[in-house]
Amino acid sequence: MDSKSMNIAVLPGSDTIFRKSFPNGSTLLAYPNQTSPAVFFQGYLPVGSLSDPAGKNGLSSLHAAMLSTGTQQHEFRHLHTLIESCGASISISSGYLYTGFSGQCLKEDLQLILGLLFEMLSQPSFPPAHFERLKQQLATIFKIQAQDTEEMAAQAFDRLYYRGHPYAIPEIGYTQTIASINLEDLQTFHSQYLGPNGMAIAFSGGMDCEETADLFEQVFSNWNTPFQQKQANLPAWQPHRQAMREHVVIPEKSQSDLIIGTSAPAGMRKEYQVCSLGNSILGQFGMMGRIGESVRERSGLAYYAASSLEAGIGPACWKVFAGVNPSNLEKAIGKIKDELKRFISEPVAQAELLDAKQQALGHLPISLESNAGIARLLISLQRYNLSLDHLRELPDILEAVSADDILTCAQKHWNLDRLVITSAGRSL
Repeated sequence: MDSKSMNIAVLPGSDTIFRKSFPNGSTLLAYPNQTSPAVFFQGYLPVGSLSDPAGKNGLSSLHAAMLSTGTQQHEFRHLHTLIESCGASISISSGYLYTGFSGQCLKEDLQLILGLLFEMLSQPSFPPAHFERLKQQLATIFKIQAQDTEEMAAQAFDRLYYRGHPYAIPEIGYTQTIASINLEDLQTFHSQYLGPNGMAIAFSGGMDCEETADLFEQVFSNWNTPFQQKQANLPAWQPHRQAMREHVVIPEKSQSDLIIGTSAPAGMRKEYQVCSLGNSILGQFGMMGRIGESVRERSGLAYYAASSLEAGIGPACWKVFAGVNPSNLEKAIGKIKDELKRFISEPVAQAELLDAKQQALGHLPISLESNAGIARLLISLQRYNLSLDHLRELPDILEAVSADDILTCAQKHWNLDRLVITSAGRSL
């Protein structure tokens, strides 16, 4: 498939995506799918772990989990009985910059589910028993993570790569910071930051867009928080200017996990799309791209080996990761560096580029086959401030990418003298 053979008009665009803003600062997007009896929604509130007070890292994450434990109108069991009795679902979680939520229901139950979502976001009860249970669960998670080589390598990478930046801190905090959080902290956080200003929600499914907007306004219009605080802006961050290495020792592990990373373009505009095609060739397409072919298939040095390109707001990274026998760790690093050197020294082959483009263009309509996929797309357009016609513009953007474009981006981001390398497992 190429951009010329794709029917661009069938992709969501400015003439088919419904968007409406409301006086309380919230925004709704919707895309109808009349063949579906169900509705999926996804949204966010503009507050996350960036707003955690000093010494209480993980507060936003714990707060988000507590929003599902009961409201002022419905205690935990009654709340979830109402949701599950109509085959619906609502989930809430927190990231660095946002508190996200999603759910699905039959279209005839949308008013009920939106009403319960409103209660959960605006009128939580924060029951003490659930608060203590969640803190105990987090304590267990921290213990499990401490023995997980993949998780420890990832945390070490974030500490080095994002040093001095909020992204260096795990979203769920640390054992000692979670232990310091009390119910009053949750209540204060909620009263300060939770409100409709900056809220976005996207719907897809068998609903009428205008009717859905009216229903949303009916449920959420009375949510006004005049003293809602705005989350601070992300601080400035400069890419590292020297190589860095850290190994986390976890005794008696049969596998070591490895991450090698560098900077990536912020946002999801043209440079990101160029790097995305390059990443597919480097460590994603087929049997995990060139990295998988070299390190795993030909050399047998890794159980898995691939690459990933982060997309987000603020600083991002481009990583190669692998799981290896501890005795092969340094050999695997050497092989990965060899492939990175080739990646920044010569243009990718035209056949590789064509395969990557066809894969990206083929994935595009597949990602929109479900209501959930469409809602996620809509909320990404809002989050990243992209044009409603972004999907229709994307095929031509991808089609225009050349091998030289990928080489330029690779050389810009993969400086082999400034790599951040972390690993976790047995002693080196």
